[in-house]
Formats: sequence, structure tokens, C-alpha cells
Amino acid sequence: MTELLTAAETIAQLPTMRWTVDRYHKMVEAGFLDENDRVELLFGKLIDMSPVGIDHRRVVNKIMRLFTQRFPASAYYVDVQNPVTLLDDSEPEPDVYVAIGPADRYKDHHPFPQDLLLVIEVSDSTIRFDRTAKMLVYAMAAIQEYWIVNIYEKQIERFTEPRPAEGNYAKQEIFKAGETFTSLHLGDFAVDDLLVASA
Repeated sequence: MTELLTAAETIAQLPTMRWTVDRYHKMVEAGFLDENDRVELLFGKLIDMSPVGIDHRRVVNKIMRLFTQRFPASAYYVDVQNPVTLLDDSEPEPDVYVAIGPADRYKDHHPFPQDLLLVIEVSDSTIRFDRTAKMLVYAMAAIQEYWIVNIYEKQIERFTEPRPAEGNYAKQEIFKAGETFTSLHLGDFAVDDLLVASA
């Protein structure tokens, strides 16, 4: 309950203009928003996205290279910092996600919750937001597996067994450097393969 209240407080402090996913898409299609406008839609609100730091970029690129090597495009769709369409007028842009492939499945829409095998946020200055508002939106959409790749603490925070009504996950695990763990759908991972040495 405390986590849900913390997440709710975080969301309450966000901007108040309400947007539906459909209206948001129309705004993008009309050219009012483009790739230079770093915003994402959470609970009907347009949220400014943090600038991408050097370590953040390096970690995202490392994960993307690893995933594209491991997961064949015929069966998996791996994408970086692009939208997924969830519930409650939310269309976040996770740093990395893996969906059921191939990419042609998504010619006319972004992946939906039932398509997503894994969602990842790479966290530096965004750690509180990723542990509250982002976790809430993913849990409420019943995303089965959510990782926070915590750059500063050099750990993977893994969330499984979503509880949509509570807006959190029943199972939360932390994996440190030198450890390995097993994803629900994607096999084994070494923490060291997901992080980079600080610049």
C-alpha cells in the first residue's frame, strides 16, 4: 500500500492536461509533436522525458546489441525508446522492450500489453520515477516482467507477478554484479552483460 501511495503522489505532481491515446496519436500525425519533443503519455498526461546521459546511452546500446544477437527477428521484436500502448491512456516509451515478433505484427499499431515479454527502464536520475510511476503503469497493464537497470547502484531490479489492482508486483528481486538470473521468457542473463563501467 505504501508503494502505491508513493506512486500516486508522484503522478499527482505531474502536469494536469488530459490526453487520450487517440488524441495523442492525432497530434503526432498532424506534426505537432515529433522525435525532437521528448515526451511520453502516462495516465493521460504528457510527461517530459529526462535527457539521455552518456552512461544511460551506453547501457541502452549494450542491451540492444545483446538482445538483437540473442533473439531472432522472426520470433522477437526488440525496440529501443519507442512507444508501447497500455491502459489508462498511457503510452510510455521504455528504454528497451522485447515483444512477440516479427516486427510486421506492429505495422499499424504499437505493441500492446499482451505482446510484451519484457520491458526495461535504464535508470540514473530517473530511478524514483521508474520505481513509482513507471512501475505503476506497467503493473496496472499486467506486464509480466519489468526490469530497472540501475546504473548508479550497478544492479538489476526485476519485477514479476504483476498485481494490477494494487499497481505493483508481488515479486521483486535485486541482482548485483557477478550474478546471473533467469528471465520468465528470455533465458539466462549475467548482470555484467547488462551494465557498463562508468565513463
